[in-house]
Amino acid sequence: MSNFHQYSAYYDLLYADKDYGAEADYVTAALRGARPAVRSVLELGSGTGRHGRLLAERGFDVLGVELSAEMAAEARAAAAPSAGGFACEVGDLRTFRAGRTFDAVISLFHVISYQTRNDDLRAAFRTAADHLAPGGVFLFDVWHGPAVLTQRPEVRAKDAGDARRRVRRTATPTLDTNRGTVLVTYDMDCEDLSAGDTVRFGEEHLMRYLFPTEIDLLARETGFETLKTEEFLTGAPPSPDTWGVAYLMRKEAARS
Repeated sequence: MSNFHQYSAYYDLLYADKDYGAEADYVTAALRGARPAVRSVLELGSGTGRHGRLLAERGFDVLGVELSAEMAAEARAAAAPSAGGFACEVGDLRTFRAGRTFDAVISLFHVISYQTRNDDLRAAFRTAADHLAPGGVFLFDVWHGPAVLTQRPEVRAKDAGDARRRVRRTATPTLDTNRGTVLVTYDMDCEDLSAGDTVRFGEEHLMRYLFPTEIDLLARETGFETLKTEEFLTGAPPSPDTWGVAYLMRKEAARS
């Protein structure tokens, strides 16, 4: 996967307006509501570590796994002492094995939707299951199929900047209803304000939108029961207007 190479340097700038604090509060409430004594957390697809660091401030011990070495480097550089702990390793969430279990596994900001093949999805769910003892919880969010097909992806542009840099990102989607995917082509126009240099590059991100019936099948195959399905952050019931849907699952005891 070639995602998040050059893009990683501008990722936090582009999402400076994202309310990571509110999202960390949402995750904290969801995990502790399902398992009050939760402490250790494995984060699949930890990006630049913004969620992981905030969860560490809330008392969790978080191990992040990130496929992009560039994103993982950004996460390590920003890590700081906190009430809990945050560490990040480079790894593929489909095959990563830490050699121990955790109280919870999380995968945020549609990382599961980057698993576009059925085998990739199964592997991601198995990774979560293999790192949980019975009773452990798995929280993730995905692109919600009914909303994608109702609203339809469209071209979007976003501008962001700080004292040093300015960037314009144009996202052009291509919907493939046969495969249940959206290919998002990012065109990046970036400027270093102090040096006057400009950089232009592109990346393609293939995303899969998912339906509750597909999630239910994956859960059953990998030993999970679904506790909650709701709009990420708000907790509202999913609808054709809900693009991001969160699923909270619990690992069941092994069947005899």
